[in-house]
Amino acid sequence: MTAATKSSTELAAAFEQEARRLLEEYKVPGVTLGLLTPDGDHFFNFGVTSLENPLPIDADTIFQIGSTTKTITSLTCSVLVAQGKLDLDVPVRTYLPDFKLKDESVAAALTTRDVLTHQGGFQGDLFEETGNGDDALERVLDILAESPQVVPLRGHWSYNNAGFYVAGRVIEVLTGQPYEAAVTELVLAPLGMDHTLFFPNQVMTYRFATGHNKIGDEMVTQRPWILPRSSAPAGGTLNSTLRDMTRYAHFMMSGTLPDVPETEGDAAQPAEASSLAALDRSHFWQPQRPIGDALNGFPGERGQIGQSWFIDQYPQATIISHGGTTHGHQSDFWVSPDRKVGFIAMTNASNGHAYNRKLSKWIKRELLNLSGTEQPDHVVSPDALSDFVGEYLIIGMPLKIGSHIEAGRLTLTIPDTTPGASGTKPAPLRFIAPNRALVTGGGDLDDTGVEFLRGVGGQVEFMRIGVRLYPLESQNAAQTLPLTDI
Repeated sequence: MTAATKSSTELAAAFEQEARRLLEEYKVPGVTLGLLTPDGDHFFNFGVTSLENPLPIDADTIFQIGSTTKTITSLTCSVLVAQGKLDLDVPVRTYLPDFKLKDESVAAALTTRDVLTHQGGFQGDLFEETGNGDDALERVLDILAESPQVVPLRGHWSYNNAGFYVAGRVIEVLTGQPYEAAVTELVLAPLGMDHTLFFPNQVMTYRFATGHNKIGDEMVTQRPWILPRSSAPAGGTLNSTLRDMTRYAHFMMSGTLPDVPETEGDAAQPAEASSLAALDRSHFWQPQRPIGDALNGFPGERGQIGQSWFIDQYPQATIISHGGTTHGHQSDFWVSPDRKVGFIAMTNASNGHAYNRKLSKWIKRELLNLSGTEQPDHVVSPDALSDFVGEYLIIGMPLKIGSHIEAGRLTLTIPDTTPGASGTKPAPLRFIAPNRALVTGGGDLDDTGVEFLRGVGGQVEFMRIGVRLYPLESQNAAQTLPLTDI
């Protein structure tokens, strides 16, 4: 019996077997998984909430979802558009008159659409603790105002967390509420996501997963619980469950809203549900621009960004995806709106992405009949390899990614930023085009796309690993970017 003729139940049984096998390989303490098919939803829960204080994982166990929150921030903005309160294509200063950036021309022209599609060009990884008050977002924008502009507005594409702080602040100003309250009212409550929570004092009243970091071969409990309120719109604080994320997946695929009973004091809820129901969801997966290598596609494929969703388009299916990383948690989430297939994976481990993506490829192959194209080696001469050698700056951190030639092969040395870890991880590259390569040799980074971007004179200026851009140090100095404080 081929995969194409297997029933949903048979596919679910095969998926469970594969999930258990990979769990042994990756030693993830706990995982909650959803396989959503046109014939029904299948939930799988393995492992424990904590190695030190273990409770079984179930479909209502709360995990940190990290950057998948960006898609919920984006959805909240779309609700405000539907209500006539927000225009994504006018300058942010329409709503935030005092908005500032290091580059005044960027501050004046930046739109909400720019930040929802990661096109601001300023420092993206900006994680500054500004307290737990309702002014946390307002205060972090003051710090962003002094952060470097790395590339021009709408220049080289690079993943940008800080842009979502801007979007979150726009939401606050337009609703007159803190970001968390506005998102709950406009999106979470209408979708019945009542176990999707922002604050630790809410989460701790339910069963929740404790994060773990892989240090060497050991899983170490993440302490403290780190969820800075200032980064909430980008994914700093939101927690959810498999059951709630399934509701979200069905809304994105089909526009399905659950029957959520109106409660006393919640008179606005039907109106908010109506705003959601009226949305044209397809604009989320309309490509806005290419991003280089696909984040969640097969190795070597090229990807696109929609309104905060990563897009992979195939003749057989369109897949929109996002994932999230926090300290000790990694999650992955995708849906195929045209095929009504979805995948949800939340882990309490710092190597969870590697586990999740193996399962993701299994579903794409077995359920959607997708397969990647083998990427043949591209021979790069020693002289050409030397163009890529140097140190690339990690903006916002006092760290660099090294690039050197070893045994005729270009190898990266990537700092291990896992909490509690130290040193670097070697990442040998296999070139598949003159300026494009894949990490090879095993490990959690295996098959990650690497691209070198050249300037008008042909010199290498940046390296993009996955979805982040890193300037070559010498080129950065030539551009006189203000990086003395990183």
